[in-house]
Amino acid sequence: MPTAQERAKALAKEVMKVMREARAAEARVAVLSKEMAKAVAEAKAEAEAAAQPKTIFQYPSGRYECASCRHGVLFTEPIEELPECDNCGSREYTGHEPTVTVIAPPAPKLYQAGMYQCDSCGARIAVAVGTDELSPCEFCGHQGLTHLG
Repeated sequence: MPTAQERAKALAKEVMKVMREARAAEARVAVLSKEMAKAVAEAKAEAEAAAQPKTIFQYPSGRYECASCRHGVLFTEPIEELPECDNCGSREYTGHEPTVTVIAPPAPKLYQAGMYQCDSCGARIAVAVGTDELSPCEFCGHQGLTHLG
């Protein structure tokens, strides 16, 4: 049976080991937090870009004429962007009018991606993508979360 002094040394050694692991975990959390903040900012920028209406032009197949040099071109299938004229480099043509389609963006999500804090226990929760419904706190189960920005 070990003596009290031996047990104290073993416990002190174990405490030191756990403290080193905790410091390493804190450092890793700091790195991950910075990476997550960057990823959330990028996701927010992507979501804002996706929230803009998108306009698509589709030119039907047929004969077109360059507006600058009158060089004739025949497109055998519909295209979304008129190419440069082989003769003069212009992108302006006369001929068929394009079909214009405007795609409306989806409605914005009620809860945006970012960091939220539990109103009950104060835990910080990362929400990676915008959503219409937040999950309860992972730690205490409380439903109330506040966006931290």
